[in-house]
Amino acid sequence: MTRFVDGERAESRGDRLTEAALAILVNRRSRYGLLPTELFGEWPWEMLLTLFIADAAGKPLTGGMVAANLACSGPTVARWLQHLTHSGLVLPADATLDDTIVLAPAAVTAIEIYLATTIRTVQLLTE
Repeated sequence: MTRFVDGERAESRGDRLTEAALAILVNRRSRYGLLPTELFGEWPWEMLLTLFIADAAGKPLTGGMVAANLACSGPTVARWLQHLTHSGLVLPADATLDDTIVLAPAAVTAIEIYLATTIRTVQLLTE
């Protein structure tokens, strides 16, 4: 049975949310060639978006893979991973760089709401 959310097929909405997450990451990374990279250190947000995209693609990531994807040092990712697990946003609760990590359901829901709001905002700006 096809689910409908806000008049849209749930599957297409999910794809749009994943595309929005990817667009946000691409946009954020485009800053690196323009300004000093030390100005942009929002590693936990980048980690959450990366895990969201990986989950949508059905490609589980380890903490080390996330670090490589973000071109971020292992110790920095490990520190933020510990914070994200203690905040209940990433599973398992004792995740390390070697573990496969996933977003907790509450994190998925929060990111989906944020991305849906972002899409609506862009639509309003382009009308």
